[in-house]
Amino acid sequence: MLTESAIEGYRLHTERTISHARYRIGEDWYEVPISRRERMADGRVAIYFPIIPQAQEEVAITGVQLYSKDGKLWADKEEDIRLESVQEGVLYRFTFDLHEHEVEEEEADV
Repeated sequence: MLTESAIEGYRLHTERTISHARYRIGEDWYEVPISRRERMADGRVAIYFPIIPQAQEEVAITGVQLYSKDGKLWADKEEDIRLESVQEGVLYRFTFDLHEHEVEEEEADV
């Protein structure tokens, strides 16, 4: 079983490794910086980034991603976020709940 110290190490690694985000409108991806990293009261790691498209008409954000410092994809999620005007934006939050989950072994019938 992992210790709380080991789980904390995974949390710190997640906070330090994620470098930037991307969001998709139509077929185009837009890269944005991480605006905030937060440790929530329940221990989850939260990563925030702004989505502020410069569009004159309604747009649909159809995907969001997080990337590591070495350019590898860390998280990927399909979305359907609709923004109606050039003044609208979203502060998007990914949360990671890092803990060990105990799995009970099932007995096999022989």
